[in-house]
Amino acid sequence: MKHSWKKELARVMEAPAPLRKKEFIRTFEQADIGFCECILIQAGYIRRWVWAASLFVCFAAFLGPYAFSEDMLWWICAWMPLLAVTIVSESGRSEDCGMAELEMATRFSLKSVLLARMGILGTVNLLLFVLLLPAGTYNSPINPVQAACCMLTPFLLTAYAGFSIMRRFRGKESGYLCAGAAVCIGTLVFFLHDGFPRLFEADYLVWWAVCAVVLVFGAGRQYCRFINEMEEMLWNLS
Repeated sequence: MKHSWKKELARVMEAPAPLRKKEFIRTFEQADIGFCECILIQAGYIRRWVWAASLFVCFAAFLGPYAFSEDMLWWICAWMPLLAVTIVSESGRSEDCGMAELEMATRFSLKSVLLARMGILGTVNLLLFVLLLPAGTYNSPINPVQAACCMLTPFLLTAYAGFSIMRRFRGKESGYLCAGAAVCIGTLVFFLHDGFPRLFEADYLVWWAVCAVVLVFGAGRQYCRFINEMEEMLWNLS
């Protein structure tokens, strides 16, 4: 279709300005809901399998070091990608369920809703991380700083890969691909432990720290681009 035709159609089909819009809106009683209350409401909408997966990771990670009585930092690192998948999957849930456009029209913006969910799951994962950190240093000569870097790297790598996938694929297909990426990254940790066990020694602290810092910025950038592209797509469809 010619550009001039599109322009003319847009002019002819343009909706008229609403009459007495403000008076009409004032007839509705507005609920006095703050952002803290919004967070509590969003916590109730987080799926049960997300909480179950977090508890399962915590149980499985604790089981390794204390059951086998040896250095099991690599075992804990292999389970960290599953925690990252819970955050990535909940970030794309609005679009999967076809609710993203509706949430853009609510009192709190789509960004606020997603940030609330990210904040809830991020806090839970942080608590689990703090609980798992002593297990990572159990019966091991490495210090807590190196253990934290080793645990963060597969978590952040999964988050980076997950948000990259969410940007390129839509719907439930993206969730399956994110889960597959987490499995591949967790399996990679096992192979690294078997093939290059020295990677989990104190001499490689600098490299783990560098990878963790780079992935923090990389995952954050992918998340921001994912949110912005989602909002742009929804505005174009509306």
